Amino acid sequence: MDIKRRSFIKGIGIASPLIGGAFGYKKAIADILNYDPEKAFGFSENHVPMNAANLCPMPIAISRSMARFNDDLDFDMSGSNRSRIVSIKENAREGIAKQLNVKTNEVAITRNTSESNNIIAQGLSLKSGDEILLWDQNHPSNDVSWAVRADRSNCKVRYFSVPTFTNDIENITDLIKKQISPKTKVISFTHISNITGFKLPAQQICEAVRGQNKNIHIHIDGAQTWGLMDVDLNKIGCDSFSGSSHKWYMGPREIGLLVVKEPRVENIWPNIVSIGWGNSKDTSADGAKKFEAYGQRDDASLAALSETVKFHKEITPRKIEHAATKISEYIRSALIDINVKFVSSNNQQFTSNVIILEVLRQNRTQLLKKIFNEAGIILAGTGGLRLSPHIYNTTDHADRVVRAINNNRDLLG
Repeated sequence: MDIKRRSFIKGIGIASPLIGGAFGYKKAIADILNYDPEKAFGFSENHVPMNAANLCPMPIAISRSMARFNDDLDFDMSGSNRSRIVSIKENAREGIAKQLNVKTNEVAITRNTSESNNIIAQGLSLKSGDEILLWDQNHPSNDVSWAVRADRSNCKVRYFSVPTFTNDIENITDLIKKQISPKTKVISFTHISNITGFKLPAQQICEAVRGQNKNIHIHIDGAQTWGLMDVDLNKIGCDSFSGSSHKWYMGPREIGLLVVKEPRVENIWPNIVSIGWGNSKDTSADGAKKFEAYGQRDDASLAALSETVKFHKEITPRKIEHAATKISEYIRSALIDINVKFVSSNNQQFTSNVIILEVLRQNRTQLLKKIFNEAGIILAGTGGLRLSPHIYNTTDHADRVVRAINNNRDLLG
């Protein structure tokens, strides 16, 4: 089936990939994002990533910056050369804070979302009898971590469920409010579910919770949000927020994010205390920096994070969200045309770039292999058949993957 979506191109101007230069890089979305070729992506057209919910490629310029920094450090390990990372890291922190509309001292640069979630889960001041309210679609690091903490502190974990095909935001907030009790001390939820693609109305949830009890700590797992959406945490109104650089932010691996609003920092114990904390039990670290006192870090990854921040600043989060949304809408529309069954909602209030189709578990591995062999597209089997396109994916990639899905629809079940 040949699927055409020419109207998609009119409003957004996404170009087909251009292969050029000695390095064979891709200039995947040059028209809308005004890329320099050095900031394009280097994946092969036979190995196209459409799995941003798990791992994104870095722009070639950022990969090269890591290599250059490592080479330079190996050549000169003097204190003066190594100390450059301090200002580089602080520049990254400042840029992230501006992008998320928070204070600089509210940003901790961790190693991934899982670690950030655990800092909150294991570090919050909780006592016996306190209740923890979770979404039943949370990632394990935002679910099992709380179960471990509840067991340690004799707390109770409760869950709220949201019907995937609901059409009403107020229905969601009402469901959550009904689960809040006088003992509820924390609510933790994933902004976009990695297993259904459902996007919770985070701002409305925060407003509803504040209306019930202003003292409840609200934590949001933003692993599927940071780098995809133009996130304004001041507007959303949560107390803490986590993310990973290697997913939608298109940055280095083993770099994560934890934002903790200033009034909440003192109420959270750190998981690790090392270099960066200070020389006494009372930390000298400013604000959320106390959560990143790990000792030696990978300086090259931190340097690459700084370059990734510049990359997002140059394009702007608003344009990234616009481009990413357009390509996901293109794919979703094409999938609707071939009449497949969705796990994820198709209501625009709750849709995201995490698109999941129903497929029998026993068929997932075979289907993934067939799609890769026929279309050269890399997907995932999380929650079903999961497609998570980003700004480096084009309409050609979309047509190829939908055609392959249609050719193998017998495996969908």
